Amino acid sequence: MRRILSAVVLAVVLGWAVGGLATGGPATGGVAWGARAEGGGPAGRTIWTNIKAGGPIEAVIILLSVVGLALIIEHAVAIRREKLIPPYVLSELESLFDEEEYEEALDLCDQDDSLLCRVVGAGLSKLSGGYVRMKEAVDDVTEEETAALFQKISYLSLIASVAPMLGLLGTVTGMIIAFNTIAEMEGAANPSDLADGISQALITTCTGLIVAIPVLSAYMIFRNRVIKLSLEATAITGELLERFRQAG
Repeated sequence: MRRILSAVVLAVVLGWAVGGLATGGPATGGVAWGARAEGGGPAGRTIWTNIKAGGPIEAVIILLSVVGLALIIEHAVAIRREKLIPPYVLSELESLFDEEEYEEALDLCDQDDSLLCRVVGAGLSKLSGGYVRMKEAVDDVTEEETAALFQKISYLSLIASVAPMLGLLGTVTGMIIAFNTIAEMEGAANPSDLADGISQALITTCTGLIVAIPVLSAYMIFRNRVIKLSLEATAITGELLERFRQAG
């Protein structure tokens, strides 16, 4: 439960940070960033104003943040011990092995789709071939399942890599726009004339980093969790199958 809450908090921070940037400042309900006190001056920047300032690249980065948030929540629910190594399934398997009811244990593994049951079931399916064949089957399935989990979370790593690169692309294109403006005005450009290009450069860079940092952190958390649970499933299966090596 604590792991799920940690992932949700991380996801909320990601959404809060992007939302704060989109509104021009922290999500505090105060005066927007760039706004002046009552009595005159330009109004604060709106969400749409900042998105437009970032250009199409900003829209892509925001889309990546939404995808990253959805993946974080999904992985927080799916990649946890209660799902991959259910305690009640482990207890039932241990009881069936103690009673030497291996057919019933194999049926249980066929009915449950957890990581533990897929690994144990692979070993039990080779029961007639002896311990060596069972161990080979367990190793092969464990490797396949671990690779599948790594592939599943790899999209977070992809987003964490692409987001800052998009921010850098926005920086380069924004500076090109700014320098083109200076060239067109023969060096007589006012700061306000350069605002669009500079805004795109800064906003996209900042947004890219805001998206990348928590997404990369979430990826490392899930990566370590996959490694830990895979090793635990392998250890549990090894203990269950150890009796067959002794019998051989």
